[in-house]
Amino acid sequence: MLLKSFSIRVCMPKHTETVLITGGLGQVGYYTYLHLKNQYNICILDNLSSSKVEVPDDVTFIQNDIQNKASYENLPKIDFIVHTAAQISVNQSVSNPIFDAKNNILGTLQLLEYAKDAKVKRFIHISSAATYGEPVFLPITEDHPRNPKSPYGLSKLVSEKYVRLYSQLYNLETVVLIPFNIYSPLQNADDHYAGVIFKFIEAIKKGIQYTIYGDGKQTRDFIHVKDVARAIDMSLKSKSAANQIVNIGSGVPYSINELSSNLLKLSKSVIQPLQSKAREGDIYESYCSIQKAQKILGFALSIPIETGLSEILKSI
Repeated sequence: MLLKSFSIRVCMPKHTETVLITGGLGQVGYYTYLHLKNQYNICILDNLSSSKVEVPDDVTFIQNDIQNKASYENLPKIDFIVHTAAQISVNQSVSNPIFDAKNNILGTLQLLEYAKDAKVKRFIHISSAATYGEPVFLPITEDHPRNPKSPYGLSKLVSEKYVRLYSQLYNLETVVLIPFNIYSPLQNADDHYAGVIFKFIEAIKKGIQYTIYGDGKQTRDFIHVKDVARAIDMSLKSKSAANQIVNIGSGVPYSINELSSNLLKLSKSVIQPLQSKAREGDIYESYCSIQKAQKILGFALSIPIETGLSEILKSI
């Protein structure tokens, strides 16, 4: 819902440059704030519709929608933008594609207009692996065909194309990052991509059985949100990243069976998962190439999935 009024709280600057993080109270936005706060002044714009945490004390905070032009009128001087705000529910995008498009396309367009007029140094846009759709080849590289299977994937692709167009038309320096299956202790069960981790852990904690659909050999590319935040930091600094599209993942396929067995082992659980027929429309294999991220960002995975899973088991 578009907010007609908004609140703003100003924090005195400590650093020479300021980063605006849209959706800064969500999973990616919040971990980005944690990673960047000792290097930059942080300004967070969030409408609180799906916030995961409380507003930090050391940020300038604007409670409003990215769609609302008034959101940008009282901002301090912004040097960089990290755009993580989005409608991310695939199911909601199917049931209400207009709402999805307003958030992801029109919201991004309004933000790009501000970035252009404010002459920000760099605009980091967080896209989605949903823009690729069913893999044509593996691993998925940045030149893989884009055939999204949901309104969400399509809206993220269109917003990504607007980012690229603004780069070309208005000399706005941009970086598009395409994360794959992000997970963290702030994960939700309704996340279409990495929500399976939360669902399995929640069941294990309750001592109840969970369901593996199909043969369990389906693969995904899981990446901890802290590594995504690191990639964002690198994207702010790397000269060679300017106006590039970059996959961010582990680069390693990880099956649902492997996920299940490792969670059971880490938790010392004796639960026997249920088996059910494969769900219609599920992608069977998916993982990305991170060669470009390695080359232009110097990116490498720092949190193995076993370490990340252990962290989540302890926190939920």
